[in-house]
Amino acid sequence: MSSAPSSGRWNLSFGYRWQDSFRHFVGDVEQPQRVAQDTQQENKIHLFDVALSYRLNRRWTLTFSAPAMDADRINHRTKGLTESTGLGDMSVGAKFWVFRPPTESHQNIQVGFSIKLPTGKPNATSLITGTANPTNSPTTVDQSIQLGDSATGFAIDYMAYKSLPRRFTLFSTGVYLFNPKNTYTATTPGARALSVPDQYLFRGGLGYGVPKLRGVALSAAGRVEGVPARDLIGREDGFRRPGYAVSVEPGLQYARGRNLWSFSYAIAVHRDRTRSVPDVRAGTHGDAAFADSVLLIGYSRIF
Repeated sequence: MSSAPSSGRWNLSFGYRWQDSFRHFVGDVEQPQRVAQDTQQENKIHLFDVALSYRLNRRWTLTFSAPAMDADRINHRTKGLTESTGLGDMSVGAKFWVFRPPTESHQNIQVGFSIKLPTGKPNATSLITGTANPTNSPTTVDQSIQLGDSATGFAIDYMAYKSLPRRFTLFSTGVYLFNPKNTYTATTPGARALSVPDQYLFRGGLGYGVPKLRGVALSAAGRVEGVPARDLIGREDGFRRPGYAVSVEPGLQYARGRNLWSFSYAIAVHRDRTRSVPDVRAGTHGDAAFADSVLLIGYSRIF
């Protein structure tokens, strides 16, 4: 909700995301019997991100991002638990402001391009614990908690804002990840081919600078994120769980000096597990588990 920093070339930021996905949907129809019968699959995911950027000048910035994940997947039917922990797929790129900041119109658009590198392990394994008969040998964890997707991809992102009277700001952000690779197969004998899907996230809303509370801003946004059934580039023959979630996302920001803290809570209002290409070919419709909400916490500092 702001323009490029007026001083300092380096920006170090940390992000944290928490979600608990356990409500099953086929299309946009919830399957409440799964929870009632205690047969749902549940993912508890802690996602961390460290990002470093270097401002070349007022318009251009170089970026680097390194995510890490700690995830548990619980099969409530068997009480079995698998887990994955480690580095995800890193990315490097650049961003530029369309108009040279600061703009007299108090509005601007920043566009970014990045390359996603396959640094996250795409075939992480885990022992199955929590059951009466735990496994003695590791099994490949589900695609939903794998640390990487085995592919080199590229992303396009944007951030736009417009200052309004009475301390309000309109803003919108978005990113689309292109994964041209079609499929990969995990190392487990007999494993099925997994799709390497595109991903997207778009947000838009209104920010408000709280008077008499210097550096404090409130925000309200709409948010949609998901995995498409078909990629924009390449094929989509393997197994994937396409779908999307629409959320409302209230938030809070606090800026002090060169420090910025942010907190938001995305509350799902619509979830839809769409049909994959294999679903369409087979005349079926798979399900997927979604979260009720997502907690997002961020901190950044300019040097």
